[in-house]
Amino acid sequence: MEQRRVGSLRFQGDRTESAPMTWGQRAIWKSIQWLDEGAHYYNIPRVVSAPPGLTVARAEAALGRLLSRHEALRTRFEQTVQGPVQNVSAAGELTVPVHEAPPGQGAALADEVSRALAAEPFRHREEWPFRCALVLEQGEPVQVALVFSHLGVDFWGVQQVEQDLRDLLAGQDPEPPAWQPLDQARFETEGPGAARGTASVEYWRRTLASVPPAMFPPAQLPSTEGTEGSEETGGAERFVRLRMNSPAAAVAASTLADRCGVSTGTVLLAGTAALLGTYTGNSTAVLQLIAVNRHDERSRRLVAAMTANALFSLDVARPTFEEVIRATFLAGMNAYRFAQYDPLVVDGVIDAAREASGGVLRLSSFFNDVRLNDRWEQLPATDGSEQQLRALTEKTEVSLIGSWERQDADFFLHTTYEPDTCLLYLMADTALIPRPEIERLLRAFERLLVEAAVGRPALDTLPVAGS
Repeated sequence: MEQRRVGSLRFQGDRTESAPMTWGQRAIWKSIQWLDEGAHYYNIPRVVSAPPGLTVARAEAALGRLLSRHEALRTRFEQTVQGPVQNVSAAGELTVPVHEAPPGQGAALADEVSRALAAEPFRHREEWPFRCALVLEQGEPVQVALVFSHLGVDFWGVQQVEQDLRDLLAGQDPEPPAWQPLDQARFETEGPGAARGTASVEYWRRTLASVPPAMFPPAQLPSTEGTEGSEETGGAERFVRLRMNSPAAAVAASTLADRCGVSTGTVLLAGTAALLGTYTGNSTAVLQLIAVNRHDERSRRLVAAMTANALFSLDVARPTFEEVIRATFLAGMNAYRFAQYDPLVVDGVIDAAREASGGVLRLSSFFNDVRLNDRWEQLPATDGSEQQLRALTEKTEVSLIGSWERQDADFFLHTTYEPDTCLLYLMADTALIPRPEIERLLRAFERLLVEAAVGRPALDTLPVAGS
């Protein structure tokens, strides 16, 4: 990956100011501090295509205007004696590596460049939470490689930045943002924002007092002693993520969503709760959901880290999976309603609940739907018959995505979007869920949806640990 030269760009915004980190920034800050050198896990690489006829100077100018518009991209972060702080700079400079690709190879090189830029953790006290590079073909910019720190921008905000950059590269001047992270920080410390945070803290306190303290029995919790080098529980293989590509699950989830009058996201959350509760032997499933926390036009256009964990609990011991789905809708709405809070205050609530449980409390199971489309737009054509739906399961594929030595979750199921298939990813601690069981659980998830969609008993198909 030959780098032709290093350019630079300057930016000029409106204000230089420091403020406490927003609640969303604090939530990511905790995880980044915990992962330490492994914090590059939270870096977000992206590639944006440049319009024809663009010059290097115009591309760098567009990137400079992008940073001038969004304070989140020109903020440094640090821990102080007063707490975690965001330091916004009105003006500054950013280096821009420039790479030359062979004709027709710009997109491939840009992907490689973005991955390389994302491989190193950000130094948030000294570095902007944004990196970029230009990829040229025959001297003309064709792609822009971008990397964001999750501390600066969440996945929703990344979409806004990408669209702004496309407009700027095309010579357009999109409407400037009216709400920035500094404004959000003030909103959260006074008035309606603070009141909402107080209500959310009380919801967490009430809920934690009434749910099972841990999904996995304490006897199964992993020990760090004697596991180094173990194929099953130690080293880089300790936490494993598999992906299931299942057109059948997409068709079945759509059928169930129509039947129950809910979103497909609700169906997938219901499936996750039923799977986790049954496998662990708990009639109540407890999950943390990743809440986008963008409920109005102002927050939807905000480029910042806004996501937080929502506390979800559901009694999954119900006669049918359709009843689980309908109950999930109400429980999910309640969880998301109370997902705006100061994570440092909620940490205190969790610590108190853990002490009350005798140290057993362990909130380590997660679900996240990162799709921007709830419905798959290019589903395989079927006549809705049981025969055709079951035939689709023959196209299901399960593959290894990655493995890690450390993660802050024991069970994490998430889904991403493709127009013609359901992509489900399950990361699990192999000290709790042996690696072969991870694929078994993914296929059980598909079977649950298919059996329910064709009108057959479905919950009985779910596996139990050790069975």
